[in-house]
Amino acid sequence: MTEQDIHWNKFIENVCGRDISTLSPAQKRAVLCFRYDSEMENGGHSAYLENHPETNPDELEDAILTVGCKEMADNYRKAITDGEEDDWEETDNAYYDFEPSLCDCLQEFVEKNKDIIFD
Repeated sequence: MTEQDIHWNKFIENVCGRDISTLSPAQKRAVLCFRYDSEMENGGHSAYLENHPETNPDELEDAILTVGCKEMADNYRKAITDGEEDDWEETDNAYYDFEPSLCDCLQEFVEKNKDIIFD
């Protein structure tokens, strides 16, 4: 296992399970992206919106901009504003086509920011 793999596992085990109100801004952005990506991989935008209705869309959009890229953030915004019209098919498919994926971007973000992610 690489050092990056160890950091990734530590992030999942020690940061993702914490109450979001206790997280630093960098941790919160990372956890919001982790939750979003996890739900997307398990059921798409409809699953995310159903399982995380308390998420502030502006906060998640900001997190995606920080961790991922503008195109990912724009796709999320489109999903929450127009996605229901086609049962999120267009925005789900766009999400799955991003390269690198949000998960890849998040792993890189955690590694680059490990000093503040692991306080």
